[in-house]
Amino acid sequence: MLQVDALCKAFKEETASKHDRVHAVDDVTFTVEEGQFFTLLGPSGCGKTTTLRCIAGLERPDTGEIVVDDHVLFSHDRRISIAANERNLGMVFQSYAIWPHMNVFDNVAFPLRVGKRRRTPKAEVTERVERALNVVELGHLAGRYATKLSGGQQQRLALARALVIEPKLLLLDEPLSNLDAKLRESLRFELKRLQREQGITTVYVTHDQSEALSMSNAVAVMKDGRISQLGDPFDIYLKPANPFVADFVGTTNFIDGVVREQTPDGWVVHTADGPLTVAATSGVGVGDECVVCVRPEHVEVLRDDSSTGGDNVLTGEVQTRLFVGEAMEYQVRLPNSQLQCRTPAAARLSSGKPVSLHLPPAHCTALPRPEARAGSR
Repeated sequence: MLQVDALCKAFKEETASKHDRVHAVDDVTFTVEEGQFFTLLGPSGCGKTTTLRCIAGLERPDTGEIVVDDHVLFSHDRRISIAANERNLGMVFQSYAIWPHMNVFDNVAFPLRVGKRRRTPKAEVTERVERALNVVELGHLAGRYATKLSGGQQQRLALARALVIEPKLLLLDEPLSNLDAKLRESLRFELKRLQREQGITTVYVTHDQSEALSMSNAVAVMKDGRISQLGDPFDIYLKPANPFVADFVGTTNFIDGVVREQTPDGWVVHTADGPLTVAATSGVGVGDECVVCVRPEHVEVLRDDSSTGGDNVLTGEVQTRLFVGEAMEYQVRLPNSQLQCRTPAAARLSSGKPVSLHLPPAHCTALPRPEARAGSR
């Protein structure tokens, strides 16, 4: 459906000389299948919005190629660049960009009344607008002015305006970021339901990991203009390819160590707090410095106080605890490091209590130490 190949886009730095350019997008390649919900995830300045704007035609890439449904929208080598208003793509901006002087109906009808669509028959305009409004459940507010809508209703209005042109591809640039937490969560379900029921191929941009993991079929985690890891949400969360992804997506414990040997059960990593067996590695081998990554929810707190030894068992002391509603979160001080773990809310541990922690090898991964990786470039 969508193919982005070797896309590059650089901008001139305002304070730099005329020869200095910063690559906002640096050799980005990915494919979005028809009907897929694809998310570009990353921190501010990573290039995700610039990538989306290049697809939409709002930015002209320096190199690369963009193809939608076998139709070339941009190709540097073939000197093709289709104007944004001729790409038949729907886009919802972070600010919604709705017209305050128009009512709901006219806002949605606007794309059908301008440009090449201005000759759309009036009856067809009415039919398509009503259908789009019913999809987002705003049909009963067609006569209301946009300024009289709530934040969630404005978001759905912007979505209806993007859908009314029946786009080949829907582009969403952090459309939920201006909403409060509870409304944002409810609209995640609504947006995903709408996308699935309508079968709309969607590219979604966000810095919110919860949105990316809960809504997407595929996620591309971006850093410094490049894709750091591409995969389904389960692999992104459970099998991070590098420390950046492990740290950015969710909460992760990092334990410094050195890979000593490979055994039938995995790889043995020597750490200052004792040897750990990990089931998986990425980018490291025997003799390499590494970090062992394990999520807080995978750290098992052993209830038997006598369990002070064994494979992948570390001992420490509870330093702080936080009640977060459905769970208790603890910071446990080990002799040479600190781990975060999570237990059900009913399983309360007192601060200062000695504990034994089991790190299941199946949930432990050895990745390159960030310092070692930076030094190898």
